[in-house]
Amino acid sequence: MMDDFRHVYIRLCKDHHVEPQDCVLEKLKSLEKKSSGKAVLDLSTNSLTPKTCAVLGKALATDRTYVEVKFSDCMLDEDAVKGLAQGLAFNTFCRKLDLKGNNIRGASTEALGKMLRQNKSLVSLCLEWNGMGMLDSSFAVFCDGVGSNTSLRALDLRNNQISHDSVIELAASLKRNVHLRALDLRWNNCGLLGGRAVLEMLQNNKTLSRLELAGNNVPSDVMKSIETAVQNNADRQAIVEENLKRTQTMAKHIRSIEHDRKLQLNDLMTTIDEQELLMRKSQRASTEQIGNLQFALDERKGAFNSLAAKLSMAETELALSEQKVSDFNSTVNRLKAEMQEMAANHANDIRREKEERANEDLKFLKEISELQDKNMQLQNKVEDLDRKCRQQQEQVYDLKEQIAHAQSEVTLKGSQFEERITQEKARHKEAMRDQDQYKQKEMARMKQESEDMERILRERISKLEQQRLDMEEEISRLKATNVSDKLNAEEQVASLKHRLKSEEEQRHVQLEEKIRVLQTSKDELQSHCNQQTATLTQLQHRNSNLQLELENLKRQMGELNQELSQKNSQTYAEVEKVKVELNKAASKLEQERSTQSELRDKLASVDSQMSEQLLKHRKIVEEKDKEIVTLEEKLKGRDLELVRMREEEAQRVQVLQSAILNYVGSKQGASPR
Repeated sequence: MMDDFRHVYIRLCKDHHVEPQDCVLEKLKSLEKKSSGKAVLDLSTNSLTPKTCAVLGKALATDRTYVEVKFSDCMLDEDAVKGLAQGLAFNTFCRKLDLKGNNIRGASTEALGKMLRQNKSLVSLCLEWNGMGMLDSSFAVFCDGVGSNTSLRALDLRNNQISHDSVIELAASLKRNVHLRALDLRWNNCGLLGGRAVLEMLQNNKTLSRLELAGNNVPSDVMKSIETAVQNNADRQAIVEENLKRTQTMAKHIRSIEHDRKLQLNDLMTTIDEQELLMRKSQRASTEQIGNLQFALDERKGAFNSLAAKLSMAETELALSEQKVSDFNSTVNRLKAEMQEMAANHANDIRREKEERANEDLKFLKEISELQDKNMQLQNKVEDLDRKCRQQQEQVYDLKEQIAHAQSEVTLKGSQFEERITQEKARHKEAMRDQDQYKQKEMARMKQESEDMERILRERISKLEQQRLDMEEEISRLKATNVSDKLNAEEQVASLKHRLKSEEEQRHVQLEEKIRVLQTSKDELQSHCNQQTATLTQLQHRNSNLQLELENLKRQMGELNQELSQKNSQTYAEVEKVKVELNKAASKLEQERSTQSELRDKLASVDSQMSEQLLKHRKIVEEKDKEIVTLEEKLKGRDLELVRMREEEAQRVQVLQSAILNYVGSKQGASPR
């Protein structure tokens, strides 16, 4: 960076056809070798030409390297000072400027005033051992620049031959400047009039906290009043700085609390998002399981439809067998005459057949009773399953009520927490506003007291001028009153400081209590969120139990279907047995045509028994059909219940999502406020 400044200086010298001075180049090279800490351009005690100063001014106009620039004891002429001032007017990086011992006067003073009017970066300006006050008109321009400058904090004007008129101009300009903190006017010619002008300036300027006036022939009483005014300004500035520091620390603390609260809200949002993801995953799994169950139910329906088709085929076969029986009856009617002759011979055979048929009827009756018992057991199981489903539905309703109650509690606590935060903010704003009003009132009162004191002192001074004979007595009395007033003012300032400190401490304690209350409310909300997560896990566990029970019900339905298929196979076997028996009877009748004429009546009875057995078999088949229809209706009812439960679960999930989104939206709307 320093190397860049040297190159810029050499380039500008070439552009303006100026020979670079060796002393400047050597100093820049030595600074490049040292380059450590803050960059300081020190060209003190070097004789610089006006052209060199003009080039240095142009180089400094765009420089961002040197924080401090020193040209002390260089004995610069007017053109050299003008060149430097023109460049420094546009500099935005330099903070300190030292022009000590350069015999600055006249046009040089005006150039510095114009530079101060434009420069916005200089903080400290040293003009010691110059002659700026020799011409009042040029010093007035300098004072105008000082009054319009907003960045200068320290101004050194020692040994500048400043008269009382110039001090009056400087005091008038400082009435407009509220940024200057330190002014050094030692070893000038202020006198009584200049001291009064400075005292009058201090009535308006409350920011000048350091003022040096030694060696200016200012009377001791005026000097003491100036010192008291400067001390009051210093105390006031210290109080203001302390209040600013406290407000800054409180603001940092509040910002840290808000940052922690935002982090906690972000953590809550992440946990809620994770819970939503878990809910979505569980919902997807439940929907997949329900789809699989629906697919299994569709397969079972297909199986039931195939069974119904098989039953219809059995009915058609029974109708064909009935037709065959009618054909056999017609053949029997034709052969009755021939069978009467064989009736006597086959009477014993017919008795034996009757006994066998009776035994078979007993067996059939026993099987029918057993089937009826099994049907009763199945009906009891179905009733138990219906009761369990009702209990599960009641549990689901209770869970829904608990969830709605928990959501209402969450919303109520969220609204209460937001109301507390808004109340605390309003209280804090009111407290800050009251404090500002109190400070303004105290400042106005102190200002009024100081004005009253100054007015009284002026009246007393006029009386002293009129009554010169009683001067010594009046001076002693005024000194005593001044000392007492000073002590009273110091006591008042000390009491004000003590009272402000106590108020700040009380307000700090109140804010700490409010922060503790907010922390406890935050912990309560965190525990409530943990409870909500526990209830969600319980609901998921109950949902898994319900799914297991549904799988058990499906397994039981499969067992019932297997039993139905076994019963159907048994009925088919019985029908086949009856067909085989009929075929055997028909073969016997064909073989014994000659002997069956005598047994027509007995064959008619046998035919009636056969018809009764067929009717019984038909009734059994119809009962089985009715049982199948009832089972299908129950399956449909189960399907409807499953659909309803699925819809209720979807509604519950939507209600939970809407409640969580409302809660999160309310939190996000409260955070920017």
